This record gives sequence, C-alpha cells and structure tokens, in this order.
Amino acid sequence: MGDERVHATHWWIAEADSYLGAIDLRHYLNALLLNIGGHIGYSIRPSFRRRGLATWALGAVLPEARALGLDRVLVTCDDDNIGSARSIERNGGVLEDVRTTDVGIKRRYWITL
Repeated sequence: MGDERVHATHWWIAEADSYLGAIDLRHYLNALLLNIGGHIGYSIRPSFRRRGLATWALGAVLPEARALGLDRVLVTCDDDNIGSARSIERNGGVLEDVRTTDVGIKRRYWITL
C-alpha cells in the first residue's frame, strides 16, 4: 500500500466485556477513500444491529473529526444497506451520488461539521 495508507483513529464499540463493533476516522482522503471509503467507516456485529449503535457511534465521532480541523466528512455505504444509509442521514448526511465502484454500488454522503 505505501502511499495509499492514511492516518486514522480506531475505536471499539463495547459494552462491559462485549465487543459490539468498531468505527474508524480517517484523517484525510486519498483517491480510493474519496471514491469508495470516505472519512468514516463502521461495522456493527450482526447480533447487535438495529439498536441504533451505528447512528450513535457516527454521531460520537463527528466532534472528533471537527477537532481534526475537518469542515465536512464523507461517509459511504453499500447502496442496498438501508440501515447504514439511515444512520448517515440521521447524522446530517446529504447524498452526493450513487456510483458503481470496483467493490459494488456505493452511496456517498457528505456531513457538514
């Protein structure tokens, strides 16, 4: 990867001793992240989905992005991931476009901080 790697901060989402998921904040975008991955990526364990964790985690990371000096962040999800799209929209995400990429169809949202 070399030059394609970017600085990022990674958090686990946990409750007591249970791992529920993770969220990453990438400090800047390279070409791949601008097209596909975005500034923020998250995943929730299947057994803990549909409880608002992704919405909460994304909201909790936005102040961290602002503290890095970012004015807005790109957050993407698979086109058919309705739950993730709703989490992004609940946090102020505005759909820029839906595009076909090498890894499938992606919805790309910008959140102004």
